[in-house]
Amino acid sequence: MVNKMVNRIRKELTERQGGVLKAIEGFVLEHGFAPTVRELAGLLGIPNPSAAFKHMVSLERKGYLRREGGELRLAGLPTAGENQVRVPLAGLVPAGSPRESFDVSGEAMDIPAWMVGRKRGNVFLIRVAGKSMIDAYIDDGDHVLLERTDAVNSGEMVVALLEDGSVTLKRLRKEDGKVFLMPENPAFQPIEVGGGKVLGRVIGVLRKY
Repeated sequence: MVNKMVNRIRKELTERQGGVLKAIEGFVLEHGFAPTVRELAGLLGIPNPSAAFKHMVSLERKGYLRREGGELRLAGLPTAGENQVRVPLAGLVPAGSPRESFDVSGEAMDIPAWMVGRKRGNVFLIRVAGKSMIDAYIDDGDHVLLERTDAVNSGEMVVALLEDGSVTLKRLRKEDGKVFLMPENPAFQPIEVGGGKVLGRVIGVLRKY
């Protein structure tokens, strides 16, 4: 399997614009869609929504946001054309023993648009730490593309938030009324879960050789 990672992170934003973009990306990561002007103003602690709107306009002009059907979306690089999409990058997620490692990094990556399809605006990336999914061709340091959803089928690979607040990447298995998070490496043990939440379903793997 040959996977190529496109890793171009734009740095033309001011410090304030970078903070605004991080707030928008964090909102998208949590909700699956961009915030309204008023919601963004609340996130930034700005009493006047018109100031938040000006930030949105600036990010749109620089190509970080775009409007589609009246909705605001995270956008790919203007110079990259329509064949790439800019996707928020979340913090490290272990493919091994679960640990607390899931947050918005403030960075983003540009990936091929065909990997996202119509899920644009509802996807995010994580960087994997650990080798429990090596037999599924997911290795330490790989970037995994996920669709934000909690509706998954048995057998799909997911990022799951466990009851203790830790996060892990595993294959979901439902069996005899029980739910297991299965590694793809015989050196690791399955995790039986009685609660927790699925944060996303794996839809792609990106690797730089």
